[in-house]
Amino acid sequence: MRKLPRNARLKKPVSDTNKRDAVTSLPTGALPPKLDEALEVLRPWLDKNGDVIQRLFKVKGNPPIPAAALYIEGVIDSTEFNRDVLYPLMMHGLGADNENQSDYLINTILQTAVATGQITKAYHTDDVLHALFDGFVILLFDHMAEALVIDIRGGEMRSVQEPIVDKSISGPREGFVENLVVNVALIRRKIRDPNLVVYRTTVGQRSRTDVAVLYIEDVADPAIVAEMKKRIDEINIDVDLSAGYINQLIEDNPYTVFPLSRVVERTDIAAADLAEGRVVVISDQSPLVLIYPALFIEMFQTAEDYYEKAMVGSFWRPFRLLAFFLAVSLPSLYIALLSFQPELIPLDLLISMARARAMVPYPVVFETIIQLTIIQFIIEAGLRLPNPLGQTIGVVSGIILGQAAITAKLASPEVIIIIAIATIATFCIPNYGMAMAARIINIPLLILSATFGLFGFSLGWLLIIAHLSGLTSAGVPYFAPFAPFRFSDLHDSIIRIFLWKFKNRPASIPHQDQKRQGDGQRGGAQ
Repeated sequence: MRKLPRNARLKKPVSDTNKRDAVTSLPTGALPPKLDEALEVLRPWLDKNGDVIQRLFKVKGNPPIPAAALYIEGVIDSTEFNRDVLYPLMMHGLGADNENQSDYLINTILQTAVATGQITKAYHTDDVLHALFDGFVILLFDHMAEALVIDIRGGEMRSVQEPIVDKSISGPREGFVENLVVNVALIRRKIRDPNLVVYRTTVGQRSRTDVAVLYIEDVADPAIVAEMKKRIDEINIDVDLSAGYINQLIEDNPYTVFPLSRVVERTDIAAADLAEGRVVVISDQSPLVLIYPALFIEMFQTAEDYYEKAMVGSFWRPFRLLAFFLAVSLPSLYIALLSFQPELIPLDLLISMARARAMVPYPVVFETIIQLTIIQFIIEAGLRLPNPLGQTIGVVSGIILGQAAITAKLASPEVIIIIAIATIATFCIPNYGMAMAARIINIPLLILSATFGLFGFSLGWLLIIAHLSGLTSAGVPYFAPFAPFRFSDLHDSIIRIFLWKFKNRPASIPHQDQKRQGDGQRGGAQ
């Protein structure tokens, strides 16, 4: 039998008691043994919710036993409920004479009459109400001071589909969905190790969202596992609607723009990171999972890097890092050179740029900021509009506005090209959080370059690298293997070596089991 999720108050600090009492003001007494009295205690919460179904029936026996089934419409699997719960109880029931056996009736029903696997008991009114609104089926019986809680949650949900963001050409095409049970099963199908542990808890005083922490017990570092469980258990929030809520509440540094966890929707990436000793956090109602600890360099890696040959994977990684540098630096570098160090620009190019800017009525920094603002408007509009319309708006507005700005002498062709390259470069970054970070840090770097020229540009990058070197993810240095420097992990950073040479797990990620491959050569090697 699966344990019923207990009240969240059992795991919260004492200092939160007053808040919890205000939020969860439910009757906490024992469940009345008489069916009418039990329903009367529950009635204030049953009658005011139109989606709560109260199904009264009688369990077949001699004499028949009055009973009630409580559930929320659309949340349970109605077919399984009718077939495996109602039908056996009403048509078969207890079978034999059940007089003078009241102490054993609940166990008899549990063991012989209900044909479902996930079932447990509840003894208190607040447990029953929490279980009901968690999506379970509640069975109440007359003259029994306990209820059966049955997990047959179902209803309409999205099927497993290809990931939208983390697309892959040569890898698997299944992504996580908004159902915690399905997501855990998808990982179980890829890692069939008995040491894969699933720790279940709930987050949110009102939402009571199911959350799972997954790790491989003999690989993951116990200190990191304990720390992640502690952080999640200490979350005190009314509603948890997404893994993004949890991520913001447990990350090491909330003031950085860089993503300190790897947010993925691919099952194969989550399974691979589990095998390296990481911890995966899955939240119900979210198709994205969190992976801790994460490294900066991993934000530029994709699943294809490992599904293709080593030379193919190594070919694309430097280009993604170059795209990050251009997305952050190109507008700032353009301003610094044109405004402070024009002597570094080739003379012919400088003359061409000066002619193009001759009719532009404002300085280059304002010109660049205006075009950056316009391109952000276009990107935001493309994201919010329906897909076919968003793509059309993005292409048409980019072409029309760019050409109109040049014709009206509001911008030079060079700045249009600079902004276009920087914008395209952000879309080459595989991780969405890192792409957003590139767009954000572009602004302060631009201000420094506009104020101090190349000195400000260099100072900005020095501050960025120093900031990255000081960040941690679940206590692990974020900028490893560069700071601190770990030579053994460089083979899977900017480039990657042959897959059959990955003998050990990354030294940058604390773990217990060092080996992940045998010492022999690859299969068929001579």
